[in-house]
Amino acid sequence: MGHPRRRVTHGAAGVALVAGVLAGCSPDEVPGEQQTPTPRSVALRVESVSGADHLDEEDRTALETEIGDVLSHYVVRGFLGDFPRREFVASFESFTSGAARHAARDIEQLTAARVQDATAVRATRLDADLSFLVDGQDVIGATAAVRFAFEATMEDGKPRPLSLRGRFLLEEGAGEWSIFGYDVALDDGATLETGVAP
Repeated sequence: MGHPRRRVTHGAAGVALVAGVLAGCSPDEVPGEQQTPTPRSVALRVESVSGADHLDEEDRTALETEIGDVLSHYVVRGFLGDFPRREFVASFESFTSGAARHAARDIEQLTAARVQDATAVRATRLDADLSFLVDGQDVIGATAAVRFAFEATMEDGKPRPLSLRGRFLLEEGAGEWSIFGYDVALDDGATLETGVAP
């Protein structure tokens, strides 16, 4: 069941951080077996930076958690998990249908598809700053300015950095937040045309 649309109130404002644990684990470790520890992925940091001045702490934390969950789902499906692999389309499950169609065409800019033959990928930075769009008393949308960085371990053992910077546009519908647009660049700085559903 979703959450009702958040209303702006005139309570005290504070800064809240949401940490979604996005750890890269190795599941089948045998006790007593000598293994090189695999560095873990950093946690997602989500912070409200504008448009939340009049939200009370409970509502702001709830919004950060809900949007953090959307971004976490995207990051886990798009960049983490088991490698090597070929399946990245599930990254767009939290996108609207129109944005998902755009994203499928931009899959190499929005996911780790470029390093699909890597043996492992971990997150080294996952920062998201949220700006909320308020209409009267209602929070009707949000922008997540993201700075994500990853390190892929390639087949030859060499690390390959990836970084994703830009913004995701989110809307709430039926109590669920989803991504309806994006304007991001992955690693090489090639900027994508904003993918907004028609």
